[in-house]
Amino acid sequence: MSASTKDCVAAPDAAEPLAAAIRGIDTTALDCIQVNAAVLADARHGPGTHLELGGRVCFAPRPGAHSPLPTVEQSPTNQIEQMAGPLGLDLQTGRPVRDGRALLDLLPEDGSPVYVVGDACRMPWLPYHGHQHMDHSVLLRAVDGGTRVEAVDAYDNETPYGKAEPVVCTYHLAEAVALFDGSPALPVRVRPAAPACPQVSETLARNAADAALLLAGDGPERYAAAFRDHPDQQEACSALLLETWLLARSRRLHAAWAAHHAPGSPHARTAADRAAAWDTLAGQCYLAARRVQRGRPVPPQIHTTLVELLRADARFAMESASKGPGDVMPHQTAQVRQTVVNTVADVLGATPEAVAATGDLNRLEGFASFQMVETVERLEDAYHVEFASEDLDPAVLRSVDGLVDLVLRTSAGAEVTHA
Repeated sequence: MSASTKDCVAAPDAAEPLAAAIRGIDTTALDCIQVNAAVLADARHGPGTHLELGGRVCFAPRPGAHSPLPTVEQSPTNQIEQMAGPLGLDLQTGRPVRDGRALLDLLPEDGSPVYVVGDACRMPWLPYHGHQHMDHSVLLRAVDGGTRVEAVDAYDNETPYGKAEPVVCTYHLAEAVALFDGSPALPVRVRPAAPACPQVSETLARNAADAALLLAGDGPERYAAAFRDHPDQQEACSALLLETWLLARSRRLHAAWAAHHAPGSPHARTAADRAAAWDTLAGQCYLAARRVQRGRPVPPQIHTTLVELLRADARFAMESASKGPGDVMPHQTAQVRQTVVNTVADVLGATPEAVAATGDLNRLEGFASFQMVETVERLEDAYHVEFASEDLDPAVLRSVDGLVDLVLRTSAGAEVTHA
């Protein structure tokens, strides 16, 4: 069964708050379990909340559930448990439900969403439908007085069966029941909570502690060797493609986290470079998987590069923590100016060039009180300062020069003027 074309719309064009939250999310940086929890977090706490998922950079392979090959993929229940704090959500996992009606009976009458992990093979808005069984999240809520069910899914990915894109689909109740009948679905009740937002320096220190353990052992080498030496190279290359896809998305999310907290900083720039390197390896693994399917040998460099990237990530984590926040966010005037410009651009969804060329930020589309407050809060978080209330004059906050002076004056404790 599939939804008719008129019942599914691209999420970014929808006006409903959940769909509206998707517009502020780079959905290509999140996996299929994270992405819809991220939508809930941003809808509840504001744009950018989901980026807290990207602070920690981990490499913790575990034995595969149905394969001798290791995997960095976590179980949905573990991911849900770990996502709750950073996202500011109380996620209460229920028991798996196989009866579609019993699942939909859990939907609140007020239209509040329930986060559900089900089988992608049963979800007709996905290219996996009818092709591949895999855990996949979706947000379900009752609409039209409970006579219809809305499915919101922000997943974004190119798959062997076509492209998955963010959508909002609406089904008659009987249709929705049939979609989930006979297949286990994990319902998760969602309530708001206070987001756990550790200082940047604390997060970098935790990353460095993990990195020190990685560098002291041979984990990356053993991980790569498991795929290189597996007797079935078609299976090994397919698995490695998923592994590098997951690692690349996590590094892309970390780069977004760094750009959010420290826009224009050396750490943010290097994190973006690291993410790009992982994207390149994932592309190479895709080519390798296709070559092996055609009976051709595996390019040996993919395993060597895998080890090199894992170790380079660890060295980067160690260096970032050793420099400290002052080096992650330099206080030189030119760099502060770039940070201010990048922060305003990120808040507004504008280009840095447009922000830098504008004397009065009020002239930029979308710059109003809310955006002004968010800009101030981001700069305070980035520089670990609190601006004095008497310094928050609207005239100061409406110009790049004013914001630069405010940062420098507050962080240095002295008056700073521009030539």
